[in-house]
Amino acid sequence: LSLNASKPKNSPAFKSKQTVSYPQVDALPFVTAQYGVKVPMPYSKVAELDLPFNLKAHCYKLANGQRVVVVPKEGETVLKTYVGTGAMNEPDNVRGISHYIEHNLFNGSEGLGPNEFFKTASKMGAYTNASTSFATTDYVISSNLLNQGDLENEIKIHASMLETPKFAVDMLEKEKGIVNSEISMYEGSPQMSSTSTTIKNLYGIKSTSKELIAGSTDNITRLTREDVVDYYNNNYYPANMVTVITGDVNPDNAMALVSKYFSGTNKNTHQRKFQEFKPIDKTVRQDLYSDKTKSTYIEIGFNGPRNDDVRNKVCYELVSEILYKLNNGKTENGIKQYNASAVSLSEKIGSRPQDPVLLLCEADTNEENCEKVLQQLYNNIHSLKTGTDYDLEAFKKVLLNDHSKAFEKSDRINSIIGDGMLNGNLDGATNYERILKSITKEDIANFANQYLDLNKVAITITHPEKKSKQVSFTGAKNAINPDNVARYRAANNFEILTNESATNISTISFTIATEDLKSEHPSAGSVLSVMMREGSKLRPGNKFDDDMTKKGIDLNFASSYNSISAFSSCASEDMKESFDSMLEVLYNPNITPENFEYAKKKVMENLSMASKTPQMKLDKELFGDYQRGVTIDELLADLEKLTIDDVKSLYNHILTNGEGQIVSSAPFKSHTELKSELLNKLVTLPKVQPVTQSLKDTFKPVESVKVLTDIDTKEQAEIVEAFKFRTNRNIKDDIAIALLEQILGGSANSRLFNDLREKQQLGYKVNSKVRYFGNTGVLTMNIGTTTDNASMGDMENLQKSIDSFNNHVQKIKSEYVTPEELATAKLEIKNVIYSNNETTFGKTDSLEMGLSSMYGPLTENEVLKVIDTITAEDIYNAANYIFSGKPTYSIVATEKTLNANADYLKSLEG
Repeated sequence: LSLNASKPKNSPAFKSKQTVSYPQVDALPFVTAQYGVKVPMPYSKVAELDLPFNLKAHCYKLANGQRVVVVPKEGETVLKTYVGTGAMNEPDNVRGISHYIEHNLFNGSEGLGPNEFFKTASKMGAYTNASTSFATTDYVISSNLLNQGDLENEIKIHASMLETPKFAVDMLEKEKGIVNSEISMYEGSPQMSSTSTTIKNLYGIKSTSKELIAGSTDNITRLTREDVVDYYNNNYYPANMVTVITGDVNPDNAMALVSKYFSGTNKNTHQRKFQEFKPIDKTVRQDLYSDKTKSTYIEIGFNGPRNDDVRNKVCYELVSEILYKLNNGKTENGIKQYNASAVSLSEKIGSRPQDPVLLLCEADTNEENCEKVLQQLYNNIHSLKTGTDYDLEAFKKVLLNDHSKAFEKSDRINSIIGDGMLNGNLDGATNYERILKSITKEDIANFANQYLDLNKVAITITHPEKKSKQVSFTGAKNAINPDNVARYRAANNFEILTNESATNISTISFTIATEDLKSEHPSAGSVLSVMMREGSKLRPGNKFDDDMTKKGIDLNFASSYNSISAFSSCASEDMKESFDSMLEVLYNPNITPENFEYAKKKVMENLSMASKTPQMKLDKELFGDYQRGVTIDELLADLEKLTIDDVKSLYNHILTNGEGQIVSSAPFKSHTELKSELLNKLVTLPKVQPVTQSLKDTFKPVESVKVLTDIDTKEQAEIVEAFKFRTNRNIKDDIAIALLEQILGGSANSRLFNDLREKQQLGYKVNSKVRYFGNTGVLTMNIGTTTDNASMGDMENLQKSIDSFNNHVQKIKSEYVTPEELATAKLEIKNVIYSNNETTFGKTDSLEMGLSSMYGPLTENEVLKVIDTITAEDIYNAANYIFSGKPTYSIVATEKTLNANADYLKSLEG
């Protein structure tokens, strides 16, 4: 076990063990070689270290150079291998390859087919994951070893994945789409872009990649199998890997299994890439602008101590605690007065023990207070050098408590040891308490003077994009002129967007919505929606409607399980009255016993008259935990017991917990009083929650093919085939999927339309659709086909339709779409966007939808910029991603049709 040449031989971690001799194990009894292993790998036990709380670390070294540490303890067993390579070991032309390889190691190896790793782990109830950083790539599998043989199975598949990846060309290509999607997500994160910029400026790193760890989509797209194999062979060799097992294991038994399955003998064949870190000698500040953020993000980067300098790293933990208190505490030095918050942290950026640690101080504030917050951070950092009044022992206690908590968890112990092994110094695991207690205020001041030099820092400030800033990648014209759009946030947290209209028409869209995914009473929203359309308490029923009609004001209201909303359209001279009337209903709804009974009856009648559709059972199957999956029968049952108090409760809950957004289009330039009237009225409204951008985690994978059926008397069967997929709503992914759907069945030029309708004449209504709910996407293919008509029906049409759906799925997965198809689909989507934004109503609607997007109100402008960058390969990757899942079928047909096709439908579930 080589911990590092720089570590003193008489280190306290080893001093008491110098006289202990551990024999090398050359042959192991009762161990059968698998996965091509001829004999188990010999190994030696090199140390046994004392850890806190009577734990011991048993340290071994395999004959191939791989280091292994086993820490027995009760609880979850965590098996994790740390590879000493990451983004800072990559040539820039393949930046992102470490992350790409991390993904691909799960895609098949000797003894494990594609997806077999996950299946095997799942059968054990095991958690598995991997991550790539600037300096390290790690792979973990953990469980509570509930079945006999679990530990061996975990070590077996873990070793196979790491040592014998196949890197099959088809799997490499498949993963490019997934990784490129992740890159786009990271590039859309202002915080991650800010960190990459800070590192580049602090160390003078030149890179064509915006994101240093994930790299660029261009790099990933260009990667060949030869690139992957070469980088893997040169970085994934045993001497560059550390495996740590923490949990309910016997060290000798665990090590016997490790030696059985870890048999790699390769060595790097040429000089590895190591990033040279040359810290700047004067402060560099860079200001960025992003339409992905509403706040202003400040990051200050310092060049810190070496990776193996445990004492100074512990010292920085204390510094971070002190700065957090100074920055965020209720003192005159705090930044809470500016509605800001700050945190200090560190990041390992180089894989060698002598490489520096990056120290970061980050703050989030608003644009107005940006410079004040930055100055206060400077003042607080400077105060550490000159001395400030703080209780050092209290901060030490906080860190000691956290360290104690760490040693309750197998995964945290594992990370502490793995990081220490790669850094060549395990003092962070063995001597943390002693080191921490020895640090003085003078040490803090010395640390600050040495490492927190404000004259040699990299500062990155990411601002919300300026309204006048326009960026164009393709030269496409905008759907909405950004110069006509202004964005505000009121003191009561309402988000306001105004847009200049070209005519005298004024529109207002008003929404208060919570982040709830389901209501306690799923029918309450529908009843409230009807009640809100019956005027206000001040002007109930026809009185309100008559007044609006006389003014030519078109005003509508709606409610759902998590929102109340209103929309008005009128002449600009009536905009004030329109808005006043809108607020009258929204804040004084006509919630009376009489109106409640009327609305309840109306909703019940509408639901009772609703026709069966395949979408109903499909939504129940895919989204049964959420409001979207509530069935008509469930709504009717809820209506029976619904009370007026339930409706009031929903209404009050939305007003109290909702986020407020208002979008208005009007001729503000020629009628300057309109905007002031709108804003002045708005600020008087009750406070709402601050608007946030979040993507709810609604995704649950479809584990098996299911066929859902429902009987109806219609002679035409309605058939839906659905594929569920996880999404991060990355704009490039969304556009690729939209183009895929357009080509597949989104228009009269689509494949499904031309085949199933025009060629096979299976039905009149043939299409495909994509819907999103949280981080879940669903692509459906839909047809209405006659199966039970005495004169023209064909019972085989159901099977023909589904077989045709699946034939087209296989084709679009295996072949690139043609240039003509892609060009046509792009034009179709562009035309829809431009047409929808032609009117004042359309622009208001577009801006409102954009507010809910991570790309901001001008999202459709961004779509028009990105759409021409989508390639046939992107469509291919999107298809293989979406259609890699299990389909769900939902069919509404006559009993005769379903009986006639029973065997076929059963075969689909296979």
